[in-house]
Amino acid sequence: MPVLELPAETTVAASGDTVTVRAASAADYDAANILFKAQLGDGFTLDYELWQAICTADSHHVLVATVGDSNEIAGLAVVIVSDRIRLAHGTRRRRFHLDHLIVLPTFRRHGIGNRLLKEVIAVAEAQKPSYIIVNCEFTNVAARKTYESAGLYLVRQASDRFEIAFS
Repeated sequence: MPVLELPAETTVAASGDTVTVRAASAADYDAANILFKAQLGDGFTLDYELWQAICTADSHHVLVATVGDSNEIAGLAVVIVSDRIRLAHGTRRRRFHLDHLIVLPTFRRHGIGNRLLKEVIAVAEAQKPSYIIVNCEFTNVAARKTYESAGLYLVRQASDRFEIAFS
């Protein structure tokens, strides 16, 4: 399993509960399934073997945000790591694609998404990808504001793509 270094930091959500972000594990499957259903609909079922694979693969970083003393999982972020970006002269570049940033509806507007995004950016700063890509529906104003407040900017409106560059 890849070691994902995260700051030992907790923050206080708007609700007053403490929020802790940590690397996800296969043991988080049930909570992850609930989160994906909240985003993709009740007809979606997360495959256990897939969840286990993305939690342990070098090609992914999966973070979960827990809230309060019960450590209830309130949100997750899934990042796909790709080293396949080729420049004209053959050099490969690493990129991060924030594939999912999900917060349970009962925890939205409490800073959970911002906290997860902050950790994704901290991991990116440590691992130095060329950039982070986030696809976002342009009409999702709350998500756009979250990404923009973190320093991401709209690259193309047609594909609703946000991107942040690292040097």
